[in-house]
Amino acid sequence: MLLSCNVLKKIIFLMLVFFVSCHGFVFGQEKNVSVITIEGADFTEYKKNKETNTEEIILTGNVTISVKKDSKTSRVSADKVTYNRSTQMMYAVGNVSLVQTDSSEGEQRITATTLLLNTSTLEGIFDNGRAVQTQSNAINLPADSTLIVASRIFGRDNSSTIVFKNAELTFCDDENPHWKIKASKIWLLPGGEFAFLNAFVSVGSIPLLYLPVFYYPKDELLFNPSFGYSDRTGYFIQTTTYLLGRKPLDTSSDESDDDDIGKGIFNFIKPSKLKEQKREGLVYHNLEEDYKGSTSNYLKILADYYGNMGLLTGLEGVWIPEDSAISEVSGSARIAFSNTVFETNGKYTSYGPDGNVYKDKANFLGVETPFRYSANFSFKSSNPFGLSISIPVYSDPYFSDDFSERSEYLDWIGFLLAGSGSEEDDEEDTSSNVSSFDWNVSGNFTFNVPEFLDPYIETLSITSLSSSIAFNSRTRNDTDFMESNNLWRSYTPERSFFYPSQITPLKISAQISGTIFSYPPKERKIKAFETAVFPLELDVPDYIAEKKSDEDEKKNKDEKSDLPEKNDDILFDSLEILEIENPDASKVTALTPLSYSLKYSLAPQFISQLNYDSSVLSCPEDFEWENLYSSYIQVKSPLTITSDLGFHNNFVSMTNDFLFEPVYQAHPNLDGYSEASAISVEKTDYQARKLDLTNTNTVSFKPFVFNEILKDSTILWTTKLKLVKTEVEFLGDELDPKFKFASFDPGDEDCFTVHTLSATINAVENDFSQTFVLSTDLNPQPEAYDAMLSFGFPHATLSFSSGIEEKNSEDVEFVWKPFQQSLSLKFFDDNLNFTESYNYDLEEKYSDSLKLALSYKNFQLAYTMLYTNGYDFDSESGWVQREEKEFLPYSASLAYASSGTTYRYWKNRIVFTPKLNTSISYDCIRPTNSFFRFVPEITFKVHEALDITFSAETQNDVIFRYFQDYVGYKDVLSGEKNVFKDLYNSFAFWGDGSFWDPDQTNRKSSGFKLKNMKISVKRNLHDWTLEGNVTFKPRAITDDNGKKSYDYHPYISFLVSWKPMPSMKTEIVDEYGEWELNP
Repeated sequence: MLLSCNVLKKIIFLMLVFFVSCHGFVFGQEKNVSVITIEGADFTEYKKNKETNTEEIILTGNVTISVKKDSKTSRVSADKVTYNRSTQMMYAVGNVSLVQTDSSEGEQRITATTLLLNTSTLEGIFDNGRAVQTQSNAINLPADSTLIVASRIFGRDNSSTIVFKNAELTFCDDENPHWKIKASKIWLLPGGEFAFLNAFVSVGSIPLLYLPVFYYPKDELLFNPSFGYSDRTGYFIQTTTYLLGRKPLDTSSDESDDDDIGKGIFNFIKPSKLKEQKREGLVYHNLEEDYKGSTSNYLKILADYYGNMGLLTGLEGVWIPEDSAISEVSGSARIAFSNTVFETNGKYTSYGPDGNVYKDKANFLGVETPFRYSANFSFKSSNPFGLSISIPVYSDPYFSDDFSERSEYLDWIGFLLAGSGSEEDDEEDTSSNVSSFDWNVSGNFTFNVPEFLDPYIETLSITSLSSSIAFNSRTRNDTDFMESNNLWRSYTPERSFFYPSQITPLKISAQISGTIFSYPPKERKIKAFETAVFPLELDVPDYIAEKKSDEDEKKNKDEKSDLPEKNDDILFDSLEILEIENPDASKVTALTPLSYSLKYSLAPQFISQLNYDSSVLSCPEDFEWENLYSSYIQVKSPLTITSDLGFHNNFVSMTNDFLFEPVYQAHPNLDGYSEASAISVEKTDYQARKLDLTNTNTVSFKPFVFNEILKDSTILWTTKLKLVKTEVEFLGDELDPKFKFASFDPGDEDCFTVHTLSATINAVENDFSQTFVLSTDLNPQPEAYDAMLSFGFPHATLSFSSGIEEKNSEDVEFVWKPFQQSLSLKFFDDNLNFTESYNYDLEEKYSDSLKLALSYKNFQLAYTMLYTNGYDFDSESGWVQREEKEFLPYSASLAYASSGTTYRYWKNRIVFTPKLNTSISYDCIRPTNSFFRFVPEITFKVHEALDITFSAETQNDVIFRYFQDYVGYKDVLSGEKNVFKDLYNSFAFWGDGSFWDPDQTNRKSSGFKLKNMKISVKRNLHDWTLEGNVTFKPRAITDDNGKKSYDYHPYISFLVSWKPMPSMKTEIVDEYGEWELNP
């Protein structure tokens, strides 16, 4: 029996070794049971524990075991692992690593010296280790960061809660972290919740913040409280209770709150994804499942308390239905029982100078309420008609500024660290006053035109239909208000009120268009009959199928009998039929012999307005709807009738447009105007009224439309005639106008506004083209004749143009237009370019301009000649302009601009990028204006360590003195004439035999002047970033006595920022000698 047991144990051991070697061994396959897989081990041993009398598996050497339960997978690696199947306990020793992955919680890695793990509950105790958490939905870590918690001993329970004793938390993976949170206990709770006990936030070894107890819950309170402080409002609490829907994810970043250090420190705790929630009392608990719904639709109640200002309550909601004619419905209403806030010596209080609290009231259009308020209603729909409604209302211009800044997220750490605020914060808070708002209702509708009206009515729509009321704000100046307390009068929100400034009762525009006649007639859309579909295939009876088969066979025999019999005596028993290839269908044009259409478009418009005068309003009660300042109406109804005639695909085409533009404008009510002003407005109305009729004609002839090469050649004739023109004459009395309708006069250029004829011959074949255009302006316009000829080649284009024209309609003398010629050459993949343009005044017979430019990659050479006044140099007067113009060299320049070539060294870790922009420009008219500009830039980068950029700009405005002796100008510019010596002097800080010349005579006399120089350094300090900038730029300053001089103080700035929390940064700026901290 003993022998049988030993043999059985050996068989089990051999089977175990076999299964381990075959891709691992699996324990447990039932649902909700841990599945243990041995993925690898160098040695395996199976023995019985003498103390517990249980069997154990001992794995040694590169052991890897995975434990999977539900969606969580834990992979344990160690030098030695002992597993007890009875107790389901696993003990790992040596280089222990546990990696747990979850579908929503990201990856968690724990390293330790030893590990005792219950594989059934996933509870464990770790000795001398640390836990590393990557980015997940539950926490919001900085980019490329991991959460690391280290401790001498810590444990994890079955809910994945990890408790650390005397632990350190950080994002820094350095051996000695640059920052950390050190606490006597740290809890990492499921869902990304954190808790600290007796915690210090330290940067390096310097503690910055102490937290006796801290808990940041992921669960949410029903009323979503938010705490805060500002100078003006004082301490406040804001609550938001969602009746429908839920609040969205907190996407705010610490980068937007530079001074909110606490918010930045704990920003990583924010979730990055919403979770499903379960309500228990006043708490919403987050579940593991991701939230699938939308936060767009909601209804919420607002209830806030502000220490200085008082109470606010309100209701707000949004409904955005899916697959509905209604696009969005939203509304809000807020009521504030507030106090007037006074300022004294930079401090804000709700007590006036007499010690009393002043309750705010509101007065809107004479309706007084003991509270302030704001409301808004918005509605949008798109079907069956477009409708948009927007009706906001404010009790006073300051309500939005006082109560619009709200939050629904708990940030009590930021609240505790906020301090007492600052003046700058308050100044920013008072910049969002509402000075005006509009009530607006607008819509549009497009009618479905019945098919039997098509094409006579193709479009019928109300393009816009709207009504609106515009409200503006005005300061109170009534007697009762002006006699009240002076300080209260300066701070009360009642100091301004809203009034309707303009009402637009109706503004409408419509359009109707269609085709009266067309040839060929437009094909009507006919619905095709649907083919019957049978659910089952119909079976044909056998006797019918046999009969049909016999008939088909007989028909085939008859067709064969009709064919001629084969004759052996015929020389050719078969003929070869030539196959003609079908032409490309895309190149075949279907010919339309004649096409004609007569279309119309009518677009009537109407607008009416009522205006009110604010100058008569001193308080809200003064406004009355009946007291109009003026009223205004305008009616337009432009009618366009267009006819198009085409022959053989626009071989010949004609277009004719008639545009009738009736306009009526009037101010029926001008009660607010003086008599003289009213007469002026009425005169303007009369002048705006018109009944004009304009005709536009275009005749086009394309003689070679069917030729692939010459198809764009065209003869075009265009006219525009004002057949009827409205003119207004005032006969003595300005209110007694006389309307004249000037009829068309063929000889009047104001009636015959356009009359042109042009002929274009355009030939294009592959990369070659040539175009010749002749155009003329005909009577009654001043006659003009123009010609243009252009050639196109694979690497060149060349064009010429000129013409003649009458001086004016009264003078028949013709004058020449300038002759214009241009040339462009491109070679070597457009790397080498040459452009040339030349203008010659044929009338005055002189060359007007010549411009040459040659460029090759980064180099450019340019030369310009102009017809201009030359200059002569006089030793006493300087440059003296000549009286006569001449065709003279104007300027020449040479420039180089590098795109920046990047050089990489040492496995691409070191990058060197030099750039250079330089140019020299010679002024041929006044050579002393010539200059040289030199702008180098060098960037040096060490991967993830250091960035250095150096840039400078040097300019020399006296380069002419280096060669003035050689071009006939002697001693025009004084100074060093040797360019190399002058360049050397620009660096000479020494002189007169001493190392330092206090007067800097040589350097100041040099023509090479440094315009600016900038050095930028960016140092990557692991968790920190150091940036420094030094800019040297001479500034022209004027002292109190009016004396001008140059200031050479540099502009220096240093910025140190913390990567995990960009809000923690310090900037030191030396602005031209004046140091400032965090400007």
